[in-house]
Order: sequence, then structure tokens, then C-alpha cells
Amino acid sequence: MRFSFQRLQSPLHIALLFLITVSTGLLAEESRTWTSSDGKEIKGSLISCEGDQLTLKTTRGNFKFPLSRLSKEDQDYVQAWQKKAATADSPKEATKTDNKNSIGNFENLKLGEWPKSVSAEFEIDQIQVVKEDKSGEYIYRSPHFEFRSNVRLSKSVVREFSRIFEATFALVNAIPVGLNAQPSGEGYYVTKLYERKEQYFSDGGMPGSGGMFTQRGGKGMIKIPLPNLGVKNTGTRFIVDSSKRSSTLTHEITHQVMMRWAFLMPVWIREGFAEVTSSQIYSKGRFRLTDTSRAIKDEVTRYRSSQRDFTMINLKDLMTMSHQQWASDLASRRGSINYASANLLLYYFLRIDGEGKGEKLVDYLKARIAGIDGDEASTEILLAGRSYEELAQDVVKGWKSEGLRITFIN
Repeated sequence: MRFSFQRLQSPLHIALLFLITVSTGLLAEESRTWTSSDGKEIKGSLISCEGDQLTLKTTRGNFKFPLSRLSKEDQDYVQAWQKKAATADSPKEATKTDNKNSIGNFENLKLGEWPKSVSAEFEIDQIQVVKEDKSGEYIYRSPHFEFRSNVRLSKSVVREFSRIFEATFALVNAIPVGLNAQPSGEGYYVTKLYERKEQYFSDGGMPGSGGMFTQRGGKGMIKIPLPNLGVKNTGTRFIVDSSKRSSTLTHEITHQVMMRWAFLMPVWIREGFAEVTSSQIYSKGRFRLTDTSRAIKDEVTRYRSSQRDFTMINLKDLMTMSHQQWASDLASRRGSINYASANLLLYYFLRIDGEGKGEKLVDYLKARIAGIDGDEASTEILLAGRSYEELAQDVVKGWKSEGLRITFIN
């Protein structure tokens, strides 16, 4: 899951794009001895694993280092710990029949009915000033988002940059599959803002990043420096460049508004939704949806010599990929291919497969809410009796009708 404000394709920059951290909510484990791949040992307790970054609590303080530097035995231990954490954090109550609509809303869903556009339409008087403290804490709210800033902002400035947040919220709910995005907690999605980038980095921002989204259980927060929202200080006041928008920001906002689904979706579906939304044409608070497939085709071929060809990863590899493998792939060129492949496959199930109304994807989401295992739901509903090779043939045929020639990595 990405958050950078440039489309950079080198392995180093791709690694910096993976900044969403679906943090585990367990208490730290008892202290144990950890062994690196080169045989060095350290004693400590595991307190978090964010993406490919492990954090250990030791007598000398907390230490972070890549999961890949651990021995195979320790990597297996971490993966088991993460599975345990995911089970502990997953919204179990939402799978009960008396609470089915708490995550998804399918009762009045009209399959395949997409609007021509969605927008963030709200007035300046809908921006709330919750707190303005001269000690350095300022809190503002748009209809669905809370912004916690370390500098005072005007209502007009908050309204301008919050349009991309509200428009993305509207877009996620407009996708006709019943996602039913809703804030939890106090009723707002939280974003923490910093006047300067140095302040962002000193508060835990990942070096080299433009922003990040973290999630623990049912709570999540975006952290971002104001300059990356187009907000700048002229010396007398703050103003907003209304043309400032990054598709990777849309990507992360999508993850934030869909975070209640995080533990019910495999990584390719989570990333696919975020890629589909971030591929769409946006301008001044409005997403245009009159040519969604063309927007996706343009996005996945943006950095390739041909605008009509794309090579996806093997569908079995994509549909069974773990969060850990996704993170590991970000250190190589395959990271960008994973994102593009998830984009194409998710859109295939949204608007191309079957009658083009997303029936299988909706049935899959219903099954997950009902407590059906993800692998079983994928095999029985998404594959629907097809082998991965047969599904690949259907994907090729479907995207060919949209003007994109697809081949697969062997």
C-alpha cells in the first residue's frame, strides 16, 4: 500500500511506497533470543511488525530492522505471531447474522450501476473548528474526516484540501459492491498534519516518504506534512494549490475508509480497490467515472513503451499472495507489477467478468461477512469452477475487449 507523492519506479523508491502499516494489536510477547541471517543474536520481545519492518523491545531500547534479516526460524515465528494478531484484531462480531450490515450493505444494492461522477460537495460552514490551542494543537473536521494540525488553519484552507478526502470517501461508497464505508470510533477518519516535513519525520514518518497510513485493529490514522496537500505558508497566511493531488494520496485514503474490511480481504483485493480508485480522473473535488477502464489502462501502461500491452504476474501467485510476500516484492521491480496486476484483476471482477456487474465480487464479500474462509470463498465464488489458467484466459479476453493485450509472467 503506497504513499509517496511521485511515481518513482526504481527498487529503492518502490520500497518507500509501502508505507501503510497494518499493525498488530497484541501485547508484546515474552522476551526471546532472535538470530539474524548472518548468525548474530539479540534478546528482546516482539512489539510490532509493520510491512517488512520488525520492532523489538530490548533492555537498550526499541530496535527496528527488516524481517528479511532474520533467520528462517524467526521469520516463521513472526508470521505465526501476525496470524494470531490478525485473528485477535479481526471484526468477529461483524460476521454474525445480527450485524451483517455493520461492514457491508447489500440489501438495496443495485449491481453494476455506476454514476458518471462523484464529488465532495460541502459548504464552508460544514467545517468544524473543534479545538484551537495556542500550545500547538488544532483540530478541524469535515463531514467524515478529522484533521489534527500543529498549526492554525482557516476553514477555507481545510475545506480545500479536505475535498480530496471527501471525494475519495464518496467514490468508495459509489462503487456498486456494497462496501458501506463508515468511520468508526467518534465518527471521523483521523489525519495528523504537520506544518513542516521535518516535524512529520520527527513524529515517526518513514524517511523518504511523503506520508503514511497506520492501522491498529479498528483504528487508523494518516500522517502527512501540509506541503504534500498543496498547503503552503505565504508568510502572512496559508493557501492551498487546488490542483495539488496525487493518485497515491487517493490510494491511501481508500485504505483508510476501507479499513474495516482489512482483515476480510486478501492483499490483492485491498490493493486492487485502492488502485482502481486512484487510477480515476480527478479534478477539484470530483472524480469522473465515464471511462473507468480507459483510466486504468492508461495507469498500468504509464511507464511502459506500449500503451496497449501489459504483462501480469501469474494469477495463482497474485490471488494467494501473503501480506509479507507483497512487502518483500517491493524491494524489486515486481512491486510495481503487483500493484498494476491487482488493479487489472480487481477491475475485471468489478466490470468485465460475467455480465459486467460485479456479481462474483459481491458474492465473495457477502461470504466473507458470513464467516466463510477467504481461500474457500475465492475458489468457490471468484474462480467459480475455473482453474487459474482458465481464469487467466478469461481475463485476457475481457481486457482485450477494452483495448489492452495481456500476457502473464511464467
